[in-house]
Amino acid sequence: MRTPPNLSSPLTFLCEWVIPVCWLLAGLQQIKMALIGTTFRGVIWVIVIVWGIGFIVILIYSWPIKLVTLEGDYFVISNYFTSRRVPINHLTDVGESALVSRGPTIILYFEPPTPFGKRVRLITPLFAKNSDDEIAAFLRSLIRNRCHRSLDNA
Repeated sequence: MRTPPNLSSPLTFLCEWVIPVCWLLAGLQQIKMALIGTTFRGVIWVIVIVWGIGFIVILIYSWPIKLVTLEGDYFVISNYFTSRRVPINHLTDVGESALVSRGPTIILYFEPPTPFGKRVRLITPLFAKNSDDEIAAFLRSLIRNRCHRSLDNA
């Protein structure tokens, strides 16, 4: 087995926790202004509605983001509060998402689901020696290797 690339970016914590919390705090401030303000009250409520829609989008995007590393035959998946070991053979598919402007993120699909769900979003390192495509190819090779081993054993 070749040496695994660095899977998760140091920016994972920022994308998973800091941005959603900052967005939440800004929105709560807008709601407070809308409730106590007398001027431009209608405009403030429009901002609050737009904020709410943006917050839902940010939560849908950031909720599955996790810190992922490889240790032997296991993925170690963490949300920074808890870490869980998931066997590599539970990985069923690897997808890519181009929702962010800096490039695609990688989505790992697991069956059976991990303690964090069926989908885990991976923010890949920005300036790593391995590109997103190389990391995705490596992860897909783990699935192919598992399939080849099961055919060899049959």
